[in-house]
Amino acid sequence: MRIPYGLAAVFVVVIQGLSLSPFVPVPVALLIGAAWAVAIGSAALAVSRRPALRAWTEDVLVGLGCAAMALFAFGGAVGLLIWNVALDSPSITGETMVAMFLPSIPIAIAANVPTELVVIPGLLILGWRPGARRTLIVTAAALYFVHRIWSYVVFVGDRLDFADHERATTPLTAAERERFTDGLHLDDPRWILNLLLFAVFLVAAYLPAVSGVGSCGGSASPSSGPPATDAGGSARAVRPAPADNPSARTTPDPA
Repeated sequence: MRIPYGLAAVFVVVIQGLSLSPFVPVPVALLIGAAWAVAIGSAALAVSRRPALRAWTEDVLVGLGCAAMALFAFGGAVGLLIWNVALDSPSITGETMVAMFLPSIPIAIAANVPTELVVIPGLLILGWRPGARRTLIVTAAALYFVHRIWSYVVFVGDRLDFADHERATTPLTAAERERFTDGLHLDDPRWILNLLLFAVFLVAAYLPAVSGVGSCGGSASPSSGPPATDAGGSARAVRPAPADNPSARTTPDPA
């Protein structure tokens, strides 16, 4: 089935196009995204051919997604609370606000980059089989897709600009506090979406990955099945009757 590969490719190309467009021309950003989509699709296809490795990889990716969303949901909410309280202080300075904000940038990059490049596209391919876990994976991918588009369009530019603010050592004026509030988006509601994503990944983590299915939901072994049993329920070997055995032939009823 090509559906999971198509979904993974669209996800990677769009998100990487938005992510890289501030640094390279848009066509180049899209081309880089397309190249990575081919790479991650090829890697996932190779993994999916080995059922045990596929199941293990799927579980690892779900665990990574769960950890990343927990960091964003709970860490992001706490960060917003701290920044809001800090701005209420009459002695807070621009230098202090910037110093409080800067550590969040590498943490966000370290969590978002593997989720964008590996976790979501990998799960869309490896987890594409009938069952509740596929529904949860597709739901998480859709929510995270909206999350990243929302982030790149609304938040990322402002917050990166905020990191370059002049680090004044005098207490902030009312106008400066308003500018910091707008630049940091201290009313950012994305932590709610992160919390929902964390819940989806957490539920998916409790559903087992099926190692006995082939790529994209195909059967692993068409010849597998329960052994033949006798009247007492014990397994017995089934042998075909020889062609020359008279007892194996059916005797026609007399007319």
